[in-house]
Amino acid sequence: MRFGNFKFFYLFLLFSISNFSQNLEDKIYNAIDTFVNNPTKHSLEELTLKEKEFSNLVSTKDEQLALVILYCNKGSFEMKNNIQKKAITSYENAWNLFSKNNLVNYDIIEYCLKPLGTLYTKTGNFTLAENIIKKYIFIAEKENNQPTIISGYINLSIVYKTIGNHKTAIDLLQKVEKNNQASTLQKKRIQEELTLNKIGLQKNDSSNPLENDVVNYDSNTSKTNAFLALQNNNPDLAITYLEKAKLDLVKNKTFEARELAKLYVDEATIYIATKEYEKARNSYSKALQTLLPFEKNWVNPKTTSLSAENTFLDIFDGFAYLEDNTFKKLNWYNLSFYVSQLISEHLVTQEAQIIQQVSDRKRTERCIDALWNEYQNNNNFSLLQKAFQYAEKSKNTVLKERNNQKTLLEQFPNNKNLQLQNKLLTKQETLINEYIRLQITQENEARMVTLNNELASLSITLKNTNEKVNSQFKKTNNDTLAWKTLEQKLKKDKTQLVYYFWAKETCYSFYFNNNQITWKKIDFDKKNTALLQQYIHYFDDANAINKNVVAFSSVAYQLHQLLELNTLEKDKNLIIIPDGLLHFVAFDALVTQKSTAKIYTKIPFLVYQNKIAYQTNATFYCKEVTLKKNDKIVGFFPVFKNTNAYLEYSIEEAKTLEKNKATLFMNEEANRKNFKQNTSQYSIIHLSTHGTSGSFSTPATLVFYDDVMLVNELYGLKNCNPDLVILSACETGIGKLQKGEGAISIARAFQYAGAKNVLFSLWKINDFATSEIMTNFYDNYTSTHSFFESNYHSKLNYLESKTISNPKKSPYYWSAFVYYGAIDTTETHYFYYYLFAFFSIIILFLIYGRIARFLKRKKI
Repeated sequence: MRFGNFKFFYLFLLFSISNFSQNLEDKIYNAIDTFVNNPTKHSLEELTLKEKEFSNLVSTKDEQLALVILYCNKGSFEMKNNIQKKAITSYENAWNLFSKNNLVNYDIIEYCLKPLGTLYTKTGNFTLAENIIKKYIFIAEKENNQPTIISGYINLSIVYKTIGNHKTAIDLLQKVEKNNQASTLQKKRIQEELTLNKIGLQKNDSSNPLENDVVNYDSNTSKTNAFLALQNNNPDLAITYLEKAKLDLVKNKTFEARELAKLYVDEATIYIATKEYEKARNSYSKALQTLLPFEKNWVNPKTTSLSAENTFLDIFDGFAYLEDNTFKKLNWYNLSFYVSQLISEHLVTQEAQIIQQVSDRKRTERCIDALWNEYQNNNNFSLLQKAFQYAEKSKNTVLKERNNQKTLLEQFPNNKNLQLQNKLLTKQETLINEYIRLQITQENEARMVTLNNELASLSITLKNTNEKVNSQFKKTNNDTLAWKTLEQKLKKDKTQLVYYFWAKETCYSFYFNNNQITWKKIDFDKKNTALLQQYIHYFDDANAINKNVVAFSSVAYQLHQLLELNTLEKDKNLIIIPDGLLHFVAFDALVTQKSTAKIYTKIPFLVYQNKIAYQTNATFYCKEVTLKKNDKIVGFFPVFKNTNAYLEYSIEEAKTLEKNKATLFMNEEANRKNFKQNTSQYSIIHLSTHGTSGSFSTPATLVFYDDVMLVNELYGLKNCNPDLVILSACETGIGKLQKGEGAISIARAFQYAGAKNVLFSLWKINDFATSEIMTNFYDNYTSTHSFFESNYHSKLNYLESKTISNPKKSPYYWSAFVYYGAIDTTETHYFYYYLFAFFSIIILFLIYGRIARFLKRKKI
């Protein structure tokens, strides 16, 4: 009887569970049907509430698939109604649930990955767009789904077109153009995108005229034909085609508001080209009204109404361009900066962040130009302050962001979100490094597919983690450097500061000294640019300066004057924050007075007048950094004996470190593995090896005995926060120059990883000179305990050495090394030594007194 009751209860339980499961699946589909039949904002709110409930209950694959479909329908509505941030979240939730649970029987590419890739592209998250599109291309190739493969290549080309990489976009399109399974619509899209990319290439290089096959109005859409007409100096025809494009778009009742807004923006661009500014302003107004239909005051829209939409940038920048009043102009640009910040918050890779930064940097240049023009009419100090703040905000934003993340983790080491963020960022750089290495070697394509999948999943997780961190720590766009903080820091360091901001054909300099600041504009026309380049190229060859010392001195003096350095206070510390091409200038070797001397020690180099340190930005300069100063040094010396890369004098350099009780890894021990395992416990990391600056297609590298290390691997170094990294290697400060971010070099990679100060070279130099400079550095460090002082005196010692011939005292040999870091003067770090000495004297005096009294009593 009991068994019978138990059996009945068991069957009832099974039936109940099965019925509940079926009911949950049905409930989800019913919720979807209700929403699809009446898609409104109110029904969206109801669906969102149900979604949260369902997400905590689903367990079977059928239920999970139903929830995936719900997410996709929700994302589709949000996307169409320009609720892009929520749409992205919905599609990401769908993909995560689908991929983690290996679900099937649903076209996840068509209904999730394609729109997600499009949204990433629209919101400027190009790296995520590239990853997700490649992901569904790989899936489609596995299934031999040719239509989807073709769509993927077209969409990927749009990503590359958007970031200005027209050549890669054209290569992709030409590859897929040959696919005979392309539909009529796809063939038309391919031709249209080819046309737009060829126009883009022609804009970048106006010396190349448009090919005849490009100018074919019959094969393109009205919008593309408008661009073609404008390119061929026919603005009236361009406007006609745009009007037709708007009519065609409106006929499609499911069109997105942003598509129509973009057409209005294109129309405004044409009116600007024809100098019909009122019509342009009217078109921008229509574009804004289209995106913000419920905004009452669209002339001065509230920031709360704005979203991470690239079209807003075009509109606000356009209004700013048309505005004559400086302050109204800046207000429009500030709205663009606000939207750009919203976009940046979703970016998870350096590459994407740098691309976004380039756009911000160009906007900053226009702001500072406007402020300069206003400053000429109204010598108001607040204008100067604003210009400096704009400049500082645009400098090294990616490096600053990583620095802020590390600082937060130091302050809140137990915060789980910060821990996860740091872990994900480190893993991301490791995966990217492996991916790049495979791209270079063209090996293991299957592993590249796996890596892309891992990166796509990791990026979504990282983006969500970043949002949690930003929300928790209330990240704002109003982080500005306090003026008083900078002045107090300069006073404390007994220092003057020259701060450069490189713009198009112009460079602005801000000179701070004794609580005074001057702002000057330096025109880099063809003549001045040639002078700067001539100075830089003097250091390409060891013999270039020695061939004509007087000619070099003349160029070095002219550049000194051009850069407004003639007003520097003599015998006072100097911080230089370079920008643009000035990153590659050895300021030490500039000449302060006209000179015809051929003996280098008699030439008035700037190094004789001022002790120089560099910084990447004013924020880093002002930051109070705690140094270990534990004198623990580790050195890596591959030497490369019996090879063409042999560094003979590197051995002498190692002996100097040995005197300072350094841990040395010589020859085969100076390998990649040992380096990665020995970066956390040392105060100074010294690398005497070869380095490369990289190229447009390959990153900068550092060479170890067994392998090379790419900058991406350096980015991901764990617990790498030494007081100083010394890069006694060639070209470690050179790399691809990125607007605002500077050179993407080995030196920057160490800063990104956490190094507090770096000492590196700007060009390839003789290893004997390097050995001498480094020997001098450590000899001085033993007595001064200051990186700043040691770097300065190492150069003077080299110049004053009687064993070095005059030709070897060319600036080529001694001015290559630049120190980016704090002014850690002997006064700052020897206070405790002085205190110890003071008490020692007192103790000795007391001991002496006691001995004297003892001897006196004995004598008695």
